[in-house]
Amino acid sequence: AEQVLQPGNKTARWDSTSETYLDPTYRAQPTREMSNVPLVVKLSVAATESVLMAAGVRDVLIPGTPLPLPGDDKLMLLWSSAMKRKQRIAAPVPPPQAFLAAMLGAFVLLSAAAKLAATFSHFEGTFLRRNLFLVFGCADLAIAALMHHHSAVVLEFTGAGLDNFVLLLMIEGVAFLLDAIFRPRKAKSA
Repeated sequence: AEQVLQPGNKTARWDSTSETYLDPTYRAQPTREMSNVPLVVKLSVAATESVLMAAGVRDVLIPGTPLPLPGDDKLMLLWSSAMKRKQRIAAPVPPPQAFLAAMLGAFVLLSAAAKLAATFSHFEGTFLRRNLFLVFGCADLAIAALMHHHSAVVLEFTGAGLDNFVLLLMIEGVAFLLDAIFRPRKAKSA
């Protein structure tokens, strides 16, 4: 169904099928109807990313601890396990694997946060980009902190340090955050 709207001297047609205005010069205040993200996508992203964020937090803070999800106790055997009476059982996660689990968890959290920001954030691209820059900046700084926290274990185990990666991520994270917080933005005009 099409309905004719008259913003100013222009006539714009709302196409409910595509949920867009047919006149590209028409600008309106954001409304629930203007969201370009269908409800089914919002629901699936919310459900999926909630589970993935729980797993990501677990991998960062307490790697190897199963969540109350089907089969998660068996998946945790990937991080560390031992054989006992011909059966694989959980074992404490050694520091090198804990570092890898934390990195994997951090990147799972970054991915989930970016998907949530893209799905539920501002409908206009300028402000969506700002929100993604906030997500990326915070993620860079958090991952740099995790790398710094585990740097002694990595250095002891491999003989290689993580300082260069920590520095790069800190520079990028601060750049993202400074841009997101301090650069003035205006909604795009027609």
